[in-house]
Amino acid sequence: MIDRAFIPLARERVAWWRRGRGARLSRHRGKGWPRLLAETYTWWLPTLIGFALGRAAVFGVLVPFGSGFCAALAARGRTRRAAAAAIGAVIGGWTIPASVAVGVPGAPWTAPVPVIGMLVAAAALRWRRRPGLAAVTGAAAAGAVRVCLVLLAGGDVLAAGITAAAEIAAALALLPAAGLFGARPGALSHGQTVSLVALTGFCLLGLKGIGWHGFALADLLARALVLLASIVGGPGFGAATGAGLGIAAFLAAGPVVPAGQWVWAAAVLPAAGLLAGLGALGGKPGAAAGLLVGHLLLTPLAGSGAEIGRAIFECLAAAGGVAFVPATVLRRWAGRLPGTPERERLHREGQQEARARAEEQLQRVAAVFAELSQTFAPQDSAAPDQEKAVDRFVARVIDGVCRGCSQYRLCWERNGYETFRDLMDAAGTAGRDGQLSMHDLPAGLRQRCIKPPLLAKTVARVVDAMQVEAYWRTRLEASRELVPRQLAGIASIIAGVADQMERLAPPAAAAEAEQAWAPRFDVDVSVLQTTPDSESVSGDCFRRVDLGPGKVAFLLSDGMGTGPRAAAESQAAVAMLQRFLEAGFDLEFAVNTINSVLLLRSSDETYATLDACVVDLTDGTVQMLKVGAAPSFVRRGQEVEVVRAANLPVGILTRVETEVVTRRLEAGDMVVMVTDGALSAWRAKGDREEALRRTLERVDPPDVQRVVDLLNARLRLRANPAEDDITMVAFQLTERGRRPSRQAEPRLEWRPGRRQARRPAADADWPGSAESAGRSAPQ
Repeated sequence: MIDRAFIPLARERVAWWRRGRGARLSRHRGKGWPRLLAETYTWWLPTLIGFALGRAAVFGVLVPFGSGFCAALAARGRTRRAAAAAIGAVIGGWTIPASVAVGVPGAPWTAPVPVIGMLVAAAALRWRRRPGLAAVTGAAAAGAVRVCLVLLAGGDVLAAGITAAAEIAAALALLPAAGLFGARPGALSHGQTVSLVALTGFCLLGLKGIGWHGFALADLLARALVLLASIVGGPGFGAATGAGLGIAAFLAAGPVVPAGQWVWAAAVLPAAGLLAGLGALGGKPGAAAGLLVGHLLLTPLAGSGAEIGRAIFECLAAAGGVAFVPATVLRRWAGRLPGTPERERLHREGQQEARARAEEQLQRVAAVFAELSQTFAPQDSAAPDQEKAVDRFVARVIDGVCRGCSQYRLCWERNGYETFRDLMDAAGTAGRDGQLSMHDLPAGLRQRCIKPPLLAKTVARVVDAMQVEAYWRTRLEASRELVPRQLAGIASIIAGVADQMERLAPPAAAAEAEQAWAPRFDVDVSVLQTTPDSESVSGDCFRRVDLGPGKVAFLLSDGMGTGPRAAAESQAAVAMLQRFLEAGFDLEFAVNTINSVLLLRSSDETYATLDACVVDLTDGTVQMLKVGAAPSFVRRGQEVEVVRAANLPVGILTRVETEVVTRRLEAGDMVVMVTDGALSAWRAKGDREEALRRTLERVDPPDVQRVVDLLNARLRLRANPAEDDITMVAFQLTERGRRPSRQAEPRLEWRPGRRQARRPAADADWPGSAESAGRSAPQ
């Protein structure tokens, strides 16, 4: 019986496997053009390149490129292609023109040297698995064999030694390009691009002597390649390609060629590539015109008029050939070359697609968590639970007292409603007082019941037990409600991150325009922080965060109460807000996310205020956002504006209503941020905010250190007994490079306890145990 696994064999659709190592041979390639292209790419293209490199001679003496290319291919693991290239290099070495072969040491006996380099490089790769070392080893072995053959033939040993050293350099230079053979098409790196240009130049060097009626094939291909490079990569890439091919043309000239000839060949291609790249803005006709203009401008360097005529004809022929290249092919090539606009466009599109996929995936994950939160959400069953509790109460009383009693029919069948009502009244009395006596029973129930002491005792016991059960049932329901609330919070955070992803990646032009403007302002800061008790820990936290060369943020948080617990809450809120701002999220999203996180941390009643000011030092724009925080005071000129918050602190409600207030400041304008402890300690008749505003108006000249000193002095002289932590932050915009001149003034410091040294405001944060005050250097 034939196994079904062998049935596809007759259809020529099965993959063949080599025994032993398990390496898969190539799938049946079919017939016609696909097979021809595959065979060409695997065998004929390396053979042709090897043929050209085997013939390439530098100054008609050095022939290092065939061995170097074969060693590089073998070092990259392309064994079959290396063998094909070696065959082509041997054939190319045997077909070197007689005029050139005279100067090559050891020719034609050194033609098989590339085979030695290929074999040694392949063996070295299996031994060490390091392509660079394998390529050097193969090229060095080929060079050693070459020197030995030249020594035996009695040739120029010095030239053979130089050729051996050049073979090692050629193997290393062509190693990146050799890795592209057999690889999946993709974007090229700078090293691979330079290596490909070098490989192209060396191949054109080997085509010397091949032509028709005085027109050289190498010159025609060189101009076509320069024109293609200019269209695909622009002026820079065209000039670089022209320079590389110009150097190849210079190397192809023998030492006896007149200077004018090789100067023309080496000088015209870079200039023509540059002008062709500039003309490529007008498409293929503009690039062709730029190529012609470059040749015409450098005609004084040409050796003769015939050479100029041949060059112009070759330019026209190259332009005619390039005209038939499809635009889609040119765009595909441009997308693979580094630094081209097409490559950058594809990179941006790839980033946008990846961002869209990530956003979609995050939305799906958020939907999963939201669905889980709805699944775990408790159902509204308050009324049925209450009815069940009444039924359980009555059933327990009947089981403990009435079951088996002679008056059962009288109480529960004839007077069932009255008994039930009186029993509920007795339960209410027991629930209020915690105990129940026979005299506390309703009168009707005492008359019907023949066991009133036992009834009162049983009712009190059952009510107490059911109260304990209700307590623990409430705790259980609260714990059950915590799980869906946490899942819903996670879902909202993930969904918010997904919504923000599009905003986090501004267009490249906008980012460059933003970086083009230098900061116009510096910022001067002064901070005062104190606690009610000099030994206690402040529950306030302040941080200054630099968001780049042109932005700075001031973050202030007040935890609930004082002490370590309040300090932990305020530090957590400020730290999370700092991370979100540094990552590029906006203020509103950051605050809502922090609120969700604080809700998930604990079921206890904990909260923290948030007061954030983000200052743009390029234009003086200030964005202020408050969540349950005390008012801030903005002084512009001689006017002081009060900015208030009409919402609750984070960590209380599921959703926080936020509003970002934007103001435009100039040099000398000031913002003062305070916590509620400063307002509560301020003694004033009427509105304390208004009193503080008037105090700030009277400060002349306005200066952050002077303002903090004045507020400190007023608190010291007129303050109520401090019951909360106090933090005051004042920052002022100054012209960049100009620091305000100040006279040395003693700082007025008010502390309820012992005096302590002040810290500078440039510290990251101050959640410490005592007052910190100081002034930071300009931004």
